[in-house]
Amino acid sequence: MDLSRKEQVEMLNHYFFSTKEALNVLQISRQNFYSLIYRNKITRIKKDGAVLFFKDEILERLNKQPMLRTKYRPFESDGNLETECESLEEVNHNAFKE
Repeated sequence: MDLSRKEQVEMLNHYFFSTKEALNVLQISRQNFYSLIYRNKITRIKKDGAVLFFKDEILERLNKQPMLRTKYRPFESDGNLETECESLEEVNHNAFKE
């Protein structure tokens, strides 16, 4: 199975996020992100100098965020989970465009 360079890059973009992309999608601090990695909530794939994260795992975490924020940080939530979910769907949709 010989793939061209372009096909290889497309495949990587389809299945993986870089650290910067994952941070942009999740909209969390770098410190929080690395805490998730340390606590094995997010899998880090490291090969030499490259660090990648499974795209489906990051998007799954994104889908859980409104519920987790309501559960663990109720003082920050206005209690309107529907609004948070609607904005989440928009972010999810934009993540697949790229």
